[in-house]
Amino acid sequence: MRRRLTWLAIILPAAYFLLVFLSEGIPVLGRRGLNLPVTEPYVSRGIVVVIALAVGLGMINLFAQHAGNVIRRRKEWGYSVAVFVSFFAVAAGLLWQYHGDALRRDAVDAGTAALRHVETLRQTHPQFSRAQALAALPPEGRAALDRWQAFEDSYRFQPGEFYVNHLRRPLEATVMALLGFYITYAAYRAFRIRSLEASVMMLSAAVVILGSDSLGGWVTGGRLVGWADFDNRILNSGMQRGLLVGIGVATIAACLRMMLGLERGILEPGKSEP
Repeated sequence: MRRRLTWLAIILPAAYFLLVFLSEGIPVLGRRGLNLPVTEPYVSRGIVVVIALAVGLGMINLFAQHAGNVIRRRKEWGYSVAVFVSFFAVAAGLLWQYHGDALRRDAVDAGTAALRHVETLRQTHPQFSRAQALAALPPEGRAALDRWQAFEDSYRFQPGEFYVNHLRRPLEATVMALLGFYITYAAYRAFRIRSLEASVMMLSAAVVILGSDSLGGWVTGGRLVGWADFDNRILNSGMQRGLLVGIGVATIAACLRMMLGLERGILEPGKSEP
């Protein structure tokens, strides 16, 4: 029974969105028939709710796993502590910025309304200068402008931007640099020129490296820049398109296997374990 319900939970939404996609060309499914596009936003909201529940369940499992590591003092449990510290620090910073953005919106709205009142006064009384119109504001209007100006002067630190620009991006750059280094080192150790295909790949890699890098351009006198550009724009783009076609075909095959109930690892997760 559970296997059947899991299969229905997979195939029914997939079949529905497939029919919505095909409804433009099939009148009985489009606006002259079942009118499936009208119900799509409501179904999409339900899927968003399911995704939110899945994210919440993942967070619960993550906290439970790392909390167990800390409580039982398992090997490298300090990394679990780092997970909790970083999570709550980022969450607190984002909540702080959310609260600050709400206060800023209120201050901007009140200050904008006061400025509109100033412009109305100047249009009603052309003899008023801007300073006289500001002086003629009611006390709450002047207070709104002062609060807006004070908020703009004091609200300089934004935790969300600080996290993205000074924490996440440097970490991403560091991880990608290390990953590129280890991939290059592993390729250097594992690569052997034993066939024509391997020779072509090695020659292409050497041309791209020497033609794209500044040091390689200095060594070769810039003679390989054109060949490296040709390799990157023409040959590499063809390879990328072929790769995308293969990924698309594999994705369609995997979706069909899931919809037909052939993926035992999803429908029967307990039996897929060795």
